[in-house]
Amino acid sequence: MRGPAPVSVITGFLGSGKTTLLNRLLRQPDMRGAAVIVNELGEIGIDHLLVESAIEDAVLLRSGCICCTVRGDLIDTLGSLRERMTSGALPKFDRVMVETTGLADPAPILQTLMSDPSLTPHYRLGSVVAAADAVNAPSQLDRFDEAVKQIALADRLVVTKTDLVPAAATDAVIARLRSLNDAALIIRLPDDAITPDRLFDASLFDPRGRPPDIARWLGAHESDHPRHDSAIRSFCLTRDAPVPWPAFKAWLESVVSLRGADLLRLKGIVNVAGDDRPVVVHGVQHVFHPPTRLPRWPDQDRRTRLVFITRNLEQAPLAAALEAFIGDR
Repeated sequence: MRGPAPVSVITGFLGSGKTTLLNRLLRQPDMRGAAVIVNELGEIGIDHLLVESAIEDAVLLRSGCICCTVRGDLIDTLGSLRERMTSGALPKFDRVMVETTGLADPAPILQTLMSDPSLTPHYRLGSVVAAADAVNAPSQLDRFDEAVKQIALADRLVVTKTDLVPAAATDAVIARLRSLNDAALIIRLPDDAITPDRLFDASLFDPRGRPPDIARWLGAHESDHPRHDSAIRSFCLTRDAPVPWPAFKAWLESVVSLRGADLLRLKGIVNVAGDDRPVVVHGVQHVFHPPTRLPRWPDQDRRTRLVFITRNLEQAPLAAALEAFIGDR
């Protein structure tokens, strides 16, 4: 592997179509070199794809993918996959997809991938993909906090079963998803084309060595009007002038300390005073990836841009607190 392998998370509520999505992806040539971690191997339609049993709970698919079930902790499963690859017991893989259970809160999974010291030298967080069922999503979002959080944290949203409802109903579901997450790319199934790049090419660093596409990673939008559904909000803070890093760091630490549980996700690029290279920040609730200095600015936009997804946390107090910490320093 060239650098840490990206681990993309596929989430979505019960019956939302995650397994159907995976089966569709596993038939594509571009999925060669992928490892897939699922909760129940039997749910993946692999009978006609299975070539041979590779080792214990891992199977090798005709597509070239490795597929296995979660055995206990995700850390152990990822560690075991890498050990087997290193020893030659499994083929080499260059990316991983993890399918969560329908009732899972994705935040702890993202936090683990961002911060566990046994994983970060070898793996990095890729894209978060959430499936939403066009038939049942409205009632699920009304009844279950987990369903709301799965949508809010996603980089990509896949609306499934759109062929089972009228077009107007699909449009209403998409409007509801937009109220929770107005930055994520939305794909409709079964009609829209779906490729691994379209789903997973949204992480900060491209595994093929291409420069990071910050705008795409941020999902940045220019709207100054936060959209919301219940307590979930999505908004962007920007600042034209460079910011002093100690003051910015103190502000961020105070937000995490006081309101970390409500800070569902933060992505940002920071123009640091006295530094000609930008710094990237990325966190999920209380857990933040170590700040990363990019080798260069990716475009002509030199603003600090911070994209928030929050619960019961408004834009105005965060902006005021940032100004109080930074001021004119």
